[in-house]
Amino acid sequence: MDAPIDLRPVFRAHWPSYGPDWDRAIELGIDVAQLERNLALTPEQRLLNHQSARQALQQLRAGMKRDR
Repeated sequence: MDAPIDLRPVFRAHWPSYGPDWDRAIELGIDVAQLERNLALTPEQRLLNHQSARQALQQLRAGMKRDR
């Protein structure tokens, strides 16, 4: 299996430093691009995304149980 792609250089080049916590998040491998996308959403949009993800996970789990 191939190693995951290290996006830290991309994140550092694309986003300015917002301080030591931001820089540490990048070093820890946190996807700051996804963080920025989520922060651009309204609370209602974030809740809808969360509910959609939960429904998809429930369907996946149900499908896995049927296949056993």
